[in-house]
Amino acid sequence: MAVYNRKDSYYKKAKKEGYKSRAAYKLKELNTKYKIMKKGSKVLDCGAAPGGWSQVALEIVGEHGLVVGVDLNEITGINNKNFKSIAGDFTREEIINQVLEICDKYDCIISDIAPHTIGIRDADHTNSLELVEKVYTFAMQTLKKDGSFLFKLFEGEGRKGLVERLKKDFKDVRIIKPDATRQGSMEIYIAALYKLN
Repeated sequence: MAVYNRKDSYYKKAKKEGYKSRAAYKLKELNTKYKIMKKGSKVLDCGAAPGGWSQVALEIVGEHGLVVGVDLNEITGINNKNFKSIAGDFTREEIINQVLEICDKYDCIISDIAPHTIGIRDADHTNSLELVEKVYTFAMQTLKKDGSFLFKLFEGEGRKGLVERLKKDFKDVRIIKPDATRQGSMEIYIAALYKLN
């Protein structure tokens, strides 16, 4: 198992530039490559705490965009009129209703959500896949036609079946490992672009 150097260059850069986590740089890279968000986009950040991805999304969408962050934990320290935070379980109907009251359909769903890991790859993958399935369901309820869905998954054998299903719902599906990913990490990111209906 790779040793995680908490003080690596991306961690230090995040601290210096005021981002809540190194994950900010993953989203910057992914958005530069795949144009998942743009100025004026309405973005839903699922599993948003501590808010690193929401910070980047707000920079990208600008003053005419919107970012809604949903997490079990309160998201603090983001003072921006275009940011709305909802504390709660996104699988519950009341939270879905709150999300849709703010905006009836979103241009983009992003999710850096991950389960608590136990260090057993198969188990961590299974738990990640179960969580992603819930985000996928949530995305299909809240994402507009031609919208994009970007999420993290721990690599494993369930990936293939998930990608096949995504290909039925989206025009283009890409699997990416951003440069800011820690060495030895089993994290991958999947960008599902242009929702079909």
